[in-house]
Amino acid sequence: LAQVRKGAEAMPTHQLMQQLNEQWGDQDEWKDRIDVEERPFAAASIGQVHRGTLLTTDDQKKVAVKVQYPGVANSIESDLSNLSMLVKASGLSPPGLFL
Repeated sequence: LAQVRKGAEAMPTHQLMQQLNEQWGDQDEWKDRIDVEERPFAAASIGQVHRGTLLTTDDQKKVAVKVQYPGVANSIESDLSNLSMLVKASGLSPPGLFL
């Protein structure tokens, strides 16, 4: 697993900022409340994890910020839709199962 993590490419900075802006609003709205390191310290199954510092607390609390890779949500939604269609078409779903 260590080699897999080493081989994982970090999200480019512009993509990271795009993902954060999509979730948190424009940078002007959140940049004064949290500082997020550009380089991830860990990889996750559907994203990467960055160190962050809450700037609104007196002790500047350290936090982990998990950022989802672009397009992952759409991919998961598509996979679930395809699985649902396959289960319905195959007749393998038990009676009363809501899909």
